[in-house]
Parts: sequence; C-alpha cells; structure tokens
Amino acid sequence: MRVAVTGGTGYVGAHIVRQLLTEGHEVKLLVAPNERERIEGLLAALSELGTISTLVGDVRSDDVISTLLTDCEAVVHGAGIVGTDDSQAKLMWEINADASERVLTQAVSAGLDPVVLVSSYAVLFPSPDPIITLDSPVADARSAYARSKAHAEQTARRLQAEGAPVVITYPSSVVGPAFNTAAGVTEQGWGTITSLGYAPRLQGGMAMIDVRDIAEAHAAIVSGGSGKGPRRYLCGGELLEFDAMIDALERGSGSKIRRIPLSPSMFRFLGRLVDTIGKVVPMSAGFGREAAELLTAATPTDDSVTLGDLNLKWRSPADAIASCGTAAPTGSSPAS
Repeated sequence: MRVAVTGGTGYVGAHIVRQLLTEGHEVKLLVAPNERERIEGLLAALSELGTISTLVGDVRSDDVISTLLTDCEAVVHGAGIVGTDDSQAKLMWEINADASERVLTQAVSAGLDPVVLVSSYAVLFPSPDPIITLDSPVADARSAYARSKAHAEQTARRLQAEGAPVVITYPSSVVGPAFNTAAGVTEQGWGTITSLGYAPRLQGGMAMIDVRDIAEAHAAIVSGGSGKGPRRYLCGGELLEFDAMIDALERGSGSKIRRIPLSPSMFRFLGRLVDTIGKVVPMSAGFGREAAELLTAATPTDDSVTLGDLNLKWRSPADAIASCGTAAPTGSSPAS
C-alpha cells in the first residue's frame, strides 16, 4: 500500500514510517521546508528499509496536502507541535487543529482508506472515569496543545459519524529510543532530572507506552487494509507510578537520583509556574501544568480493544525509560 505520512520526521512519526517500510508499504513523506538538512540521516536510514519518497512543503497549505495525497491509498496524519505549555499556542492551532482538519477532509474526499489521525491521550484528560475507555468523553481542554488536538478530534469524530474510514489513535506519554531524531518530549523531562540528579518523591503516576509499540499499532492499522470503517484505539500502555519512573531512570543512567518529598498540590503549582515563566523564557517541554496534572491524577486506560483488534502486546515502558536514561533536554518537538 502507498501511504502518505505527515509528521514522519518527528520522534514518534519516524518510528511509524520505519515500521510501515519494514512491513512492505511504500511511504510518501511530507517534509517541512526548514527540515531538509536536519533529517538527512533519518532519510538515509529509512531509505535502506524500503521505498520512500518525499514532498517538501507546508502542511498548512491546501495545495501541498492535495499533492501529498495524490496517488496514495492511505494516510497517517501525525504532524503536530507537541508541548506542555502555551508558548506556541498560535502555531499549535494552525498545525494541530486547522491543518489536521484539512488533511482529514481532503483524504476522505479523495477516497483514501484508512485515514489515520494520531490524536492524544490529552483529549480525554481529565476524565470523569477512573479508567479511560473508548466511551470516555472528550475532555474540557486546559492547555493550548489539548485544545488544538481536541479540535482535530472533533473533526475526526464528525467524519466518523458520517461513515468515513477515519481511524483515531490515542497515544499516552511516549517513551523509548529515538530513531535518528531528537528525543521525545517525555524523554526531555527525564533528561532534566538526570542532569540535576534530583526528583520529587511524589504520589502519582502516568500512562506510558513504548514508541515502538505506537509504531506497530499504526502499521497494523494500515496493514489491516481498507473497508473496515471508522475505529478508535487507545494506546495508553501501562500506568507507571512516579517512583517506578525514577527507578528506571536510575537503572538507565547508572547514577543515583535524590528524591525530595513533594505534595501533589505543590507539584501542580510548580507546573503552573513553569508554564508562566515559559511564556517569556524558553523552558523544557517535558514539564508544565498539564504534565503535573497528568502525573498526580494517575488515570489508566483500557487498551483491550487495541490489543485484541491489532494483535499486539505492549512492551514495558519502564524498560524503555531505562534505555534512554541519559537523554538530554531540548526544546519543543516539531512533530509528533
């Protein structure tokens, strides 16, 4: 199958492209104009795995989207600005919301099947349910990122209600080794902790999933073929307690991390403070109000439909964290 992919030059997207090529699909990859030099190594590595072509263009352009989708049978739309603060709110809306709406509607009109949207656990958080399921409602978004993803979610669900073959996936906090890209947003947060050698001792946890499992899930959706109609798949992985995350970091980095007791309310306050400071001073994308609320809420997901339909078994996210225990902090990821 020839698959159009957006966001395939980012941390999660590169793994998805890698898996699609490994499973024998041909990939037509959208590359942003300012990315060409940065991704030379990635493209070289991907080219060794299968047939891949590139289109240089801006995902915000209708003409670029139309060209990307031409002669393709399916699309995986993963382009997005990822971050836990509101410093890039305008760009998040332009790409995560508006561009997503254009990609989905054009793909459906062009008859592609499946049309896959890489959404986010964030659109279902906070949840009124103790366990997030496929019946859990779209949440009242609290961050610029969540609001932009919620708009794309609403577009996708509208198309699904009309019978379009749109498939929505909901990755939680994604961890694991990068494939010729920068580390993911969560890994950036770990980099800050390992660099400082300090971490809070906190009651709480977060749903986490290995990036390779995310790749296999999306490739399984595409490899499953067309004609299966609209579907939704939770990809929450395993709920890790915060102490277990720090244990994994210590195991991966080989160094001791001192833990400082901190109440959930103080932790959330620090998240809000980081967001406020981040509006004027660049901060790590791995921590902010949303991350603090996710960690202290510790809401798991029911991934049984995903695992059953796609015949998958999740890896240990703790092992994935350990494998990247020395990741260095950087700025916001350009693509999911």
